[in-house]
Amino acid sequence: MHYLQKAIRSIAGQTAMIALFFWLYHILVVYIMRETGLDLGALNYSRHFIPLYAEPQLDLSWWIFPALIVCLGFLYLCYKYILPNSMGLGRLIGIAIVSFIAINISVAQIDGFREIGTEDGPERILALLEPYTRSSLEYYADVPRIDELGLRVFLRDFSKPELFTTLSGHTQTHPPGGVVFLWLASKIFGYNLLSASLVSVLFTAIVVVPFYKLAERLYDEKVALYALLLFLITPNFVMFTTTSMDGPFSVFPIFSLYLFYEARERETAPDIALSTFRPYSLLTGISLALGMFMTYSTVVVGVFLCVIALLERKRFVQYLKVLAFAAIGFIGFYMLLFVLTGFQPLEALWAAIKKDEAGMGTGFESIDRYFHLSFANLFAFLIGVGIPITVVWLRQLGSTFKEWKQNSALSELEENQPRTPWIFNPEKSDTFVIGFLITLLYFTFSTLFTMEVERIWIFMVPFFVIPVAKYLTERPRSDFYWVAGILVFQLIISEVLLYTYW
Repeated sequence: MHYLQKAIRSIAGQTAMIALFFWLYHILVVYIMRETGLDLGALNYSRHFIPLYAEPQLDLSWWIFPALIVCLGFLYLCYKYILPNSMGLGRLIGIAIVSFIAINISVAQIDGFREIGTEDGPERILALLEPYTRSSLEYYADVPRIDELGLRVFLRDFSKPELFTTLSGHTQTHPPGGVVFLWLASKIFGYNLLSASLVSVLFTAIVVVPFYKLAERLYDEKVALYALLLFLITPNFVMFTTTSMDGPFSVFPIFSLYLFYEARERETAPDIALSTFRPYSLLTGISLALGMFMTYSTVVVGVFLCVIALLERKRFVQYLKVLAFAAIGFIGFYMLLFVLTGFQPLEALWAAIKKDEAGMGTGFESIDRYFHLSFANLFAFLIGVGIPITVVWLRQLGSTFKEWKQNSALSELEENQPRTPWIFNPEKSDTFVIGFLITLLYFTFSTLFTMEVERIWIFMVPFFVIPVAKYLTERPRSDFYWVAGILVFQLIISEVLLYTYW
């Protein structure tokens, strides 16, 4: 009995229990969809592994061996060289970028080759290139339209029906930044599938720098190191970066988080006047604007920043100054874009909303659909981010709330007030964790997203991985290896057993 209790309390045991929960949830939702006709956006219970937008499909060939060698080699590198030894930041970042590229490409290529239809008949291409061939959906297909019209005219007329209705499905539900990104890449590397895929993963690789610096700014170097290593093997970030534009889309939202916390450290002193120039605050706004130019999902980060300002109420005035300069940077970017090109961001947003609602619904058609969509969104992302990460994040969440109660009680005792330990005292709590929980719950139940969030929300990965790293730094190092090992297992087995479209 003692060994059973110990196994259940272990990370591996709890991961197995959460995995069983998700499996039972899958069976239940499939039953409900089949019997009641429940609509979960693009998901089809007869094809998809609910709640994931993925089809069960076995892809097992010799292509799995490069991925196994790279992933297991990365774990060995962590065990033998990175964790036991200290190394300079430049060398660590270099290793991280090379590992990021190698892991992403090798895992994407587990599926081997795909057969696509062309004008000359069927053609076999590398699996990592296949998603970009779907011209009815992908931004890649709209790159020639910029060459045809010119960048200024393309942006000016983007939301006008005569152009908008001719664009691919994803371009119509997103800002034009994805197409512009691939068009710029085509000017440097040529317009072809290989350059589009490689540019996606190469550009996304630079995110390891703001990711590491964010974790270091929030906690310390050890947490940043653990977080960076886990980030490189987080399932959804690896699986969707090389084969979709959601990798490049994640760069500016994550960079915005780092800039905000840098501004928080440098530019929130009470004696700094509002008129004082705040470069990090301004850059936060510009980075958010660039993120919003690529994906409307960047709004999640903007809301999170406002939540942090509200939670840390003793510094609320200082945060208002930071957010004011961030707003100047954000609005200034779009004003400049309007002056130069005539781009209408609000018209583009409204056109995207109407297009998405036409295909997916609003989420409010019934109370039943509202709640099923909300919980399915949440569970899909928790599976995608990695079941062991979910387990440890829930542990860290519990630790944060426990610390929250203790700090609140101590504060009240110091101030000779009645002891009510349940009162929220955010100034002595981990607001990064609490603020994200509030933000996540808000967007989970907002119905602004209609499934596929295991891919769309990958820019949220730092909110999970960094607190998980903090928790693991306070545990035996063996816990880190358990989490990392199970993550690699989930990553490989997911790519082998599921066809994720991207």
